[in-house]
Amino acid sequence: MPFDHAAPAETEKPRETLRARSIHRRCAAARDLSRFGVPDDIPALVKRAATDRSPAVRLGAAGAVADILSRYRVGPRHGELSDAQRQEIIALFTGIDPSVNGGLFSMLACIGIPEGYQRIAVGLRDPRGDVRLGAAIGMLRLCGSAAVQDDAELEDAVVALLKERRLKPDAAAEMAWVAARVGYVSARAAIGAMALTGAHADLRDRAIEQLHDYETPLRGAFLCDGRDAGEVTPTPAMPPGLAVFSEPGILWGDATKDNVAPTDGAADLSYSFLDGVLPGGIRRMFIRRVGDARSAFQCQGRTWYRADGADVVAAATALSRPDDLDWDGLAAGSPVDQRAPAIFDPWLPADPSGDLARGLLLARAGALSGALEALRASSTAGKIKLPPEPDYFLGRALLASGQQDEGVMALHRFLRRARKHDPRRAVAEKLV
Repeated sequence: MPFDHAAPAETEKPRETLRARSIHRRCAAARDLSRFGVPDDIPALVKRAATDRSPAVRLGAAGAVADILSRYRVGPRHGELSDAQRQEIIALFTGIDPSVNGGLFSMLACIGIPEGYQRIAVGLRDPRGDVRLGAAIGMLRLCGSAAVQDDAELEDAVVALLKERRLKPDAAAEMAWVAARVGYVSARAAIGAMALTGAHADLRDRAIEQLHDYETPLRGAFLCDGRDAGEVTPTPAMPPGLAVFSEPGILWGDATKDNVAPTDGAADLSYSFLDGVLPGGIRRMFIRRVGDARSAFQCQGRTWYRADGADVVAAATALSRPDDLDWDGLAAGSPVDQRAPAIFDPWLPADPSGDLARGLLLARAGALSGALEALRASSTAGKIKLPPEPDYFLGRALLASGQQDEGVMALHRFLRRARKHDPRRAVAEKLV
């Protein structure tokens, strides 16, 4: 299940509930602390991770420690934990057997000091298969953070690890996949030289293929929600944004206010057109946001994931500012407005919602005939289950193009289905 950052707390006092007799309650407390906990909660959680009788509680407590630490890796919050404090925290992990609690490696991954990598690397050489797998998972979480995007020493250490002959085939294959997913292109030769067979060889080949994919131009729409890769928090410290990469160029949108989702409104995103030049170096990746793994990249200390179709539609609609359109005097807008239709078009879904967004972008660019064609495709005529908004905008476009009768019909369809307090209703009533 995807992680719900906004879910309400399950316990009123999670720090006290962590000591409850009920396993269910202790697990709930760990889940709450994973989202809302602070470094002061870590000692009690580490104690549970090491000694609780319930495996579920041990794993949940370790996960909560890792999630708390994940909030102190990038941006302004990184400085809130000093290296000395991180050393004190990692000392608490001593004595935790990774075969008893594989969550140890996630805690080490997020600690933010070199000792974390060193102890995970030891786990990759462990004779126990479950420990090696846990270490590979930890290495993915460590190397995937934007905090280490430009850490050449870490990348070199991972590549050297891939060349170790004493790595078991399963650990070697998993680490090849980790290196590929976090964009360590310098690992290609080491991965290609691995003598693996069966399923391990398949994973190695998949890693090589993933590294090859990074050689193609970056294309698609990508969303930044302000969280680091693997970060768990309801209040991201970094600004959100949305970037769209297409053949004609790049639209780069950054939030103008803190902690605002990129699709909340045009006023909260400021777009610029980039002619193939990004505002900083990037690292191509293939990592998990929530749910499935997907193409991603990191730039300027932030992590961007390929956006879902609904996110692209919402961003395009917000950029078009539909209720501010002057339908009686459509004209070419800013350079961003003029380029947006072509840049967004390949990534908008081929359905009424995508057609509506296309039409509105074209209207904002002053292209009435193209807008009319797209809005016709989005119309709710004969599609009662669709929302009424497309007919409103189709009606406005038809009237603007001089097609009075058809425009009035579209507006009547809108009025029959629009909510009583829809602010567009008053406009439509005046026009019919």
